[in-house]
Amino acid sequence: MAKIILKGHKGIGGVAEGEALVTKNALSYIFDVGGIWLDPMSAKVTNKQEMPDWYGKDLAGKVLVFPTGRGGIFSTAMLMGLAKKGLGPKAMINVKTHPVFAYASIVLDIPTVDGLDKNPCEVIETGDYVRVDAQKGMVEITKKKA
Repeated sequence: MAKIILKGHKGIGGVAEGEALVTKNALSYIFDVGGIWLDPMSAKVTNKQEMPDWYGKDLAGKVLVFPTGRGGIFSTAMLMGLAKKGLGPKAMINVKTHPVFAYASIVLDIPTVDGLDKNPCEVIETGDYVRVDAQKGMVEITKKKA
């Protein structure tokens, strides 16, 4: 099966691979995931209004593909708490990485890339298998079977 390669500048972290979960919406872990008022130790998306395409989906163990983040330091705290419980993402691919997510990626060693030669939110689809090599700034995509 043919592979698609996206290239960009060197990212954060090492190498990870897995199933992609894609959205064209900005992500906030504090407001969109688990929800501090609902289940703060769940990686399921609970914000139907802001994240309709991810609503009810579990982000744990996925390669998250989203344009950028939104929100502040509490998103980092939420992501760090989830990652400590084994509920963090395998990797993150962004159009432009939000500073909050860059910080979390460094602390948690989550491979994260951005600045790719094509918009990853348009090239990658949910269910595609992706390999992220942040040290090389490369994303290898194997399209899901039709």
